Amino acid sequence: MERILREADARALRQHAAKKRNRYAERVVAEECKKSGVTLMELPSGSRRGRLPTVRTKIVRGLVENYGVGVAEVARQVGISTSGDSKILTRTLSN
Repeated sequence: MERILREADARALRQHAAKKRNRYAERVVAEECKKSGVTLMELPSGSRRGRLPTVRTKIVRGLVENYGVGVAEVARQVGISTSGDSKILTRTLSN
């Protein structure tokens, strides 16, 4: 019985940490959009005009490399596909 409770506590802690990272990711996306003059509605639009690709790249690299947020979660926050996220990371790391 104690083992089951310990496992449940460990699972709850992991879930809490993931929720905390997701909330942080939302905050980072909002701050970067505000700083760059891009609305939260424009970001997931898929447009490649103006500064949108640069803003997406900053957000993706920052969240994945610095804060350990998963590629799939970053893709959801930015409004692009996970393959789009991976391409951003691949292109920026190769340069």
